[in-house]
Amino acid sequence: MRIAYDAEKTVGVEVSDPREGHPALADPTPDDESGRGLAIVDALAEAWGVRERIVGKTVWARIRL
Repeated sequence: MRIAYDAEKTVGVEVSDPREGHPALADPTPDDESGRGLAIVDALAEAWGVRERIVGKTVWARIRL
């Protein structure tokens, strides 16, 4: 994970993993034990996206402080 700060009072966060495919927003039930992470990022982030890597992907988010 990489975190970067800038003068505009935003925080950039990146998380990389080796798995193929793009993440998708899920609609988990209260009993589901996973599937909420991207929804939290989507709710908090000013912007977010996915960058392809040679192996896997990097999900990035920019959050205003």
